[in-house]
Amino acid sequence: MGELALLRLVAQGLAGAALESPRAVAERLLCLQAQDYWSGLASVAVRGGCSLADVEAAFDAGSIVRAWPLRGTLHLLAAQDLGWLRELLAPRQLADAALREGRLGLDRKLIARATGVVAEALTADGPSSRAELNRAWTAAGIDSSGERSYHLIWHLAHAGTIVLGPTREGQQLFALSAEWLQSCPSIARGDALALLARRYFTGHGPATPADLTRWANLTAADTRQAVAGARADLTTLTVDGTEYLLGEQTQDTLSGCRKHAEAMIALTHFDELLLGYRDRSPTLPPERDSGVFANRNGVPAPTIVHKGQVIATWKRPKKGSGAAVVVTPLVPATGSVLGRAAIRAAEISGRILV
Repeated sequence: MGELALLRLVAQGLAGAALESPRAVAERLLCLQAQDYWSGLASVAVRGGCSLADVEAAFDAGSIVRAWPLRGTLHLLAAQDLGWLRELLAPRQLADAALREGRLGLDRKLIARATGVVAEALTADGPSSRAELNRAWTAAGIDSSGERSYHLIWHLAHAGTIVLGPTREGQQLFALSAEWLQSCPSIARGDALALLARRYFTGHGPATPADLTRWANLTAADTRQAVAGARADLTTLTVDGTEYLLGEQTQDTLSGCRKHAEAMIALTHFDELLLGYRDRSPTLPPERDSGVFANRNGVPAPTIVHKGQVIATWKRPKKGSGAAVVVTPLVPATGSVLGRAAIRAAEISGRILV
């Protein structure tokens, strides 16, 4: 399992040469879970050797965006990938959400009205915050209180009307997709499934088809078709009787950067290294799982990874408190190891304390 963990670090751009830009990070992983804005930026920065300001600049330049392409959860991705992913995956998500939207009184007629109001507001005012969209709906007599606001925005994003793009004072704004995203040709469904699998296993492998199913919320039939279409461009690795798929260059890259892959690294909440798989046990052995996912809401703690595996969690201090980060070991550790862990955590904590 140790080798699998190191290979995943390489695939995800956490070992080896830093990826050259935020867009390159997004292209490598295809999607990074990013419901927490600052942690999402830090996940890109730690892979790209860049600052949070660099990541925000990539949002402002339109090279990366945040959207809901997978599992109904916000992810960060390259702007040119959103169109084909949305065409492939949004129809199923919209169908699954229909009953919930119906309970909130969000029928087709109201959603069409809400879409028109948003299109008019964004055309007139440019990229806007969620609060500004809500004010536009209220002025038009559309109730967007409570959960209705989130689900209206979620629906409009899945329908391809809006996307989270540029930033303003540390807040990401909604823009019209037609104005913010470059138009890209459609991809036949079978080709899109194969592309999805190829990109996932290259940026996350070694992983199994079950990992892909969970990550992209695919049906079993779609997973089989996706893997079949991508297999010729991937390589395989069998461990304890389980076959894993990965990019063709991943093993060679690890051979050239093993010392770097075994070094200590600090990761934030929601990092793709833990959340990008159904089976995260190569990186987080089951006996340590409860130490990372101890939050009652299921929010993972920031982690310290050493030699490919999670060895500790860390907690950042409140801004301006002057306190040090707190490292909680999940395995027996020497003072020297804990000291290095605290240094790594402090480095990334400094990046996200804004």
